[in-house]
Amino acid sequence: MDIEQRIQRLEDIQDIEKLTFQYAAYCDDNYNPDGIASCFTEDGVWVVDGEGGSNNGREEIREHFRQLSKHISWAIHIVTNTRVDVHEDGKSATSHSYLLCFCTIGEDAVVLTLNYTNQFVKQDGKWFFKELRGSTHQVSNLDQGWVKQQFR
Repeated sequence: MDIEQRIQRLEDIQDIEKLTFQYAAYCDDNYNPDGIASCFTEDGVWVVDGEGGSNNGREEIREHFRQLSKHISWAIHIVTNTRVDVHEDGKSATSHSYLLCFCTIGEDAVVLTLNYTNQFVKQDGKWFFKELRGSTHQVSNLDQGWVKQQFR
């Protein structure tokens, strides 16, 4: 791999991390449905096991987040330990990261954790989620914690 390819790979990794953090920021902006949908390809997939559900395509993703903001009045998404692997073709990538999220659901303070395994594609020089997949560890009322209440 020559120096230009190495620099491009580093820029791609940084752009994917920025996209991931922008997605989290849109979630923290009252689950901004248009912003979140813009992070995905037209046929992108959003899947979070458990109560999250599955949504295919930008329109389903947009509608899911329109509805979600009616149930979750506040959230802060902390995405950490992100590891990005840009594939040999330079147009697709995979990332793995953790999510720690504090939110208000109804009258309850809630903490949730999950692992993300995400697929990305580069279209017209810009990275998008092809698939965001979350595997939930726990969703607990803050006053109960995951030891007493793994899933609320």
